[in-house]
Amino acid sequence: MQIHYIHGFASAFDPSSTKLQTLARLGPVSGQNVDYTQPTDRLIERAIAQTNWDDIDLIAGTSMGGWLAAVLGTRLNIPFVAINPSVQPQLTLGKYLGPGVDYQGQLYELTAEAVDSYFDLPTGGHGLILLDMGDEVIDAKASEAALGAHYPVVSFPGGNHRFAHMEDALPLIQDFLNGK
Repeated sequence: MQIHYIHGFASAFDPSSTKLQTLARLGPVSGQNVDYTQPTDRLIERAIAQTNWDDIDLIAGTSMGGWLAAVLGTRLNIPFVAINPSVQPQLTLGKYLGPGVDYQGQLYELTAEAVDSYFDLPTGGHGLILLDMGDEVIDAKASEAALGAHYPVVSFPGGNHRFAHMEDALPLIQDFLNGK
């Protein structure tokens, strides 16, 4: 099984991270770097163009990457796992308007135009939502309420925005992919 992982805002694809090393036990993990300061249409076009999606069996992502995993999974008809996803990116990203520094020390500029171009997480795909209730960035209870009628949602007590329960989530992801 080929997995494509999408990181969150101000982050980068890091195959050596514990989360991705754990996910890789299900199959090889590829990824891409995403610039969320771009308007949505450009960001989605680039994300689609950067990968051979015919080889991908699962798209996974965290935070804004969870949102993008849902967008791409829905558009490309590929199952996805959204981990602590941004359900309303306009609100999530709105906190970071203006200049900033990402986790790699690179400067960025997030404009209101880019933020306003984002839309809510789509609800028409084949996805699994994983939430840490201790997420300090995105309200997990609100995510549960918004997505629970559309997708299976699994919530873990405690944890954090980076998602502390990947080990516990592996069998759930495998069951999801096996149609259980």
